[in-house]
Amino acid sequence: MFSILEAIMELCESIDVGAVFSRGGMRPAWFEWRERRYDVKDITYTWESKVGMARLRHFSVVSGGNVYALAFNPVELSWEIRGAEQDWRG
Repeated sequence: MFSILEAIMELCESIDVGAVFSRGGMRPAWFEWRERRYDVKDITYTWESKVGMARLRHFSVVSGGNVYALAFNPVELSWEIRGAEQDWRG
């Protein structure tokens, strides 16, 4: 079975995120990673996982034709980039 994580470079780096909160929901609008800002064009998938007391909210997002996996920790109020699928050819 194919998993999207098999095609994505796994990461675990803290990032800054601009998020939109509306009608009880939340979604990332942009994020800054490695001194560059990425505007989120689409959210392709969301899911949750539990780490200790925190229920992490995960987002698979598209920016510039590339796919990124972001995670929000509501206990720490922090964001991480967990994966990136980019055109690494330069």
